[in-house]
Order: sequence, then structure tokens, then C-alpha cells
Amino acid sequence: MSIPKVLAGVAFNVAFYALLLFVPAGTLHWWRAWVFLVVTVAVMVVVILTILPDNSGLFSERARGVIQKGQPLWDRVLVILLVVSFVGQILFIPLGCVPVPSGSKARRARFISRACALRRGLVGS
Repeated sequence: MSIPKVLAGVAFNVAFYALLLFVPAGTLHWWRAWVFLVVTVAVMVVVILTILPDNSGLFSERARGVIQKGQPLWDRVLVILLVVSFVGQILFIPLGCVPVPSGSKARRARFISRACALRRGLVGS
């Protein structure tokens, strides 16, 4: 796999995580999310530098995506559920960690407080 493709993959992942964190938060002024992104990039770089020189075939296979041709149906379903769960977890992070704005955004504040309560398991069905 070429270096530009690797760099594009890292950039896409970081941009995807940034969107999942900063859009629901409604602000870029959230230092913990920036730390998360920096740690994520650092881990990606270490993994790439570890795998790519010794086994570029493995790296190319892992970079193809989570759904691949010839994959059993049960595996596809499980992988899709895991990806949806992971994205959902990342989306809920800003709901419990970013201060709720006051004033005209009361509807958003109510939604965030309900989502946080659901996240903590305090709201019954």
C-alpha cells in the first residue's frame, strides 16, 4: 500500500472522529476531544509503522474495509452491529462531557440531559 493512501486513511479516520465528537458538542473548545484525537493519531502511526514494513499484505487487507467479498452473512451482520455500536458510543461522548449552553438552547439542553440519563441507566422504559 502506498504512503499517500495510508496518509489519506489516517486523515479520513481523524476527520470522522472529529465530526462525531465536535458536531454533537457544538464547539471546538473541548480539550478532551483534542487529546482523544491526538492519542488516536499516535496509536494509528505506531500500528502503521509496526505492521507496514514487515507485512504490507496484512496491512492492505485490513485497510480494505469491514465488509468484504466472500464474508459469511453472520460475520457481516456482526461487524455492522459492532460498527454501529462503536459510532453510537463516540456520538454519546460529547453529550455527557460538554457544558450545556443556557438561554435559547433549552430544547437541546433537555435532550442532552435525557441522553445523559439514558447513558447512565437512570431512566426506565
